[in-house]
This record gives sequence, structure tokens and C-alpha cells, in this order.
Amino acid sequence: MIDIGRMENLGIERVLRRGSGEIVVSRDDALLVRDAVSGAYMLACTDPAVGLPLLDRHIGPDCSLLMVSDHALGLAAYQRFGFSEKLECYQFAYYGEMPSEGGIAVRTADAGDLAMLLENYHMISPGELERIVERGSVLLGYDAGRPVGFIGEHLEGSMGLLYVFPEYRRRGFGEALQKQMIRRTMEKGFIPFGQVEKSNPASLSLQEKLGMTRSDNLIVWMWKEP
Repeated sequence: MIDIGRMENLGIERVLRRGSGEIVVSRDDALLVRDAVSGAYMLACTDPAVGLPLLDRHIGPDCSLLMVSDHALGLAAYQRFGFSEKLECYQFAYYGEMPSEGGIAVRTADAGDLAMLLENYHMISPGELERIVERGSVLLGYDAGRPVGFIGEHLEGSMGLLYVFPEYRRRGFGEALQKQMIRRTMEKGFIPFGQVEKSNPASLSLQEKLGMTRSDNLIVWMWKEP
């Protein structure tokens, strides 16, 4: 049976628990889910001989965003279905006690903050960032009343969008912002989790410093540029 509590499958667990995930296929050796919020398909399967034919039948040419929680199968799917970009990453999860607030104040970003966020963060599309703000999923951090950076939750539920303004870097604010997001996620009753690209040592080090547990294996996100 597919274990959705396995760290590599936490994205699937999140969308199912929050009620936005629709099960497309469920069998002993594979689970395919579509998330209504992000539009992503998510596949848990470890056998390309099973997973690729399953994707052939169900994702269709209109699929623009796919997560595969098995690395080898993910790479095979990327080649097979014509995706233009991919991210090979470790999944991190926080299983510890509620962390401290990290010494900074936070507030939820709103539409009035969108221009500032768009000016500083370019890792996702403006439309996606606007949707994240509309969902109340970005926290702005303040130290002594001054804005120091922000962090958010991607549409499928993972922590991300971490940005510290240049003049406040190397002062622990990135760690403080993530502690606040971990607290917020735990208060909602979810396991805090996120992804880090496999060759990003600074981010990998930050997650370990925060007490996050790293997955043994890589997962693959892939997408098609508009």
C-alpha cells in the first residue's frame, strides 16, 4: 500500500487532508491525486513500469504541473511527457515541538503588499504569487517595526517564498521567518514541510539548523512554461 505519511508523499497527504485533493487512481502500488487549488497532479509510485502507463492514461496533454515522489520515475516522466522545466529536490518536514516565535513580529500580507512582493520575488509567476496572497498565505516579518522579509506557503501547501531584504541578511531573520511559518502550520494541525533543490547548500543547511528532517530520496516537480 502507498504510505501517504512517508516524507516524500507529504504534499499528497496535505491536499487530501485539507480537502482539495481529488483521488484519480488509488491502488496498492500507485496513488495519483489532482489538487484543485494548485492544479498539480501528484503521483506516488516507485515502479516506472506501473507509473508511466498510469500517467499515459490520466494526465493528458493539458497537464502543466506534476509532482512525482519517486526520483527515477519522475525523471522518466519528465522526458516522456514534454515538460520544459523540472526541480529535483529533497523534501523536509518538521516533527519537533512548537518552535519559538524567532524574535520577530509578523502579519499576513494583503493586496496592498503585492507590488512589493512582486518587485522582490521572481521564482514563481506574478499570477501565482497573487493567488497565494489572496489565500492569506504570505507572512511579512518585522524587527523593531521595520520590514525584514517574508515567507509563504505554496498553493499545494509547502513552505517557501522565503526572502530576506539584502540589508537584513546574515542576521538570523530567514530562520526566524521560517519558525513563524512552522508555528502557523502546526497551529492549523498540519505537518510543516517544504522542498529544497538538491544543489542548494545554503537552504539545505538552514533546514537542518531549524531541526527539519530531510527525506532519504529526491522528489521531482516538473512543469510546462506557458
